[in-house]
Amino acid sequence: MLEYSKQFFSELHPADFFIVGAILLFSVISFILFMAIVLSRLYHIRQAIHFERNTETINNLLLEILFNDKSYFDLMEDKMLVRLFSIPQFRAQLMESVINLHQNYEGEYAESLQKLYIESQLIADSFAKLRHKNWEIKCKGIKELTEMNIKKAYEHLVEISKSNHPILKINALNGCIKINGPQGIIHLAKHEFTIDLWTQLNIIDALKKTSLLDTQNIELLLQAKNNSVISLGLKIIQTFRLFEKQSHVEALLQHKHTQHIKEEAESLLATFTSYGKEIN
Repeated sequence: MLEYSKQFFSELHPADFFIVGAILLFSVISFILFMAIVLSRLYHIRQAIHFERNTETINNLLLEILFNDKSYFDLMEDKMLVRLFSIPQFRAQLMESVINLHQNYEGEYAESLQKLYIESQLIADSFAKLRHKNWEIKCKGIKELTEMNIKKAYEHLVEISKSNHPILKINALNGCIKINGPQGIIHLAKHEFTIDLWTQLNIIDALKKTSLLDTQNIELLLQAKNNSVISLGLKIIQTFRLFEKQSHVEALLQHKHTQHIKEEAESLLATFTSYGKEIN
């Protein structure tokens, strides 16, 4: 066999060597791709099996939490659950279920879910996402923390709101509002970066979803050195008809500002005047 192989290769022309080499290379690559597809398929099948098993376990776990007044520490008496809580895939799946349920429940049920979120250290998983380099994962962490109304996340969201990434910035600012209401944007008075019109509209839309009970200090936005922040403040005052801020708008015109800001402030004062005539 060896002699035959030597004879076969010795009779080959240089061009034949290239063809044989190409065939061998193609065969090796095809085999590698085939094995990669098989292994990938096996991996996804295994993941699907784990997902189904986890779903059943998580459903039972949440039923115990919500309807049988069990706590996380009660559940940790089960050694199988202790092991599962150490597996990232299980924790991620549990997180999704807890957040989705919390969006649909109120009162005692919501409080029970918040308690589980904190005691199980899912809260730590959310904070870890805020430190991730991927903006989508950061947004996921913001959604989780704000949904659970975690007050101590506020300062982290303020820092993230300085990002140049538009979607991440909007999510962080919306998170600030969800946690602290109108007071959640007062920090923008010191914001150095331009807040574009799209972001301003998103902020106003987020404010519409709050109770707007505390609009104190909103006028501080008008004292910012950042024209886009001043413009945002004027839009907020106009949108929510904060008549009590009229004197602050008038004071704004006493200082030098761009023509655009001056026109926006004058338009707002004119609107206030027309509103006043309608009321009278």
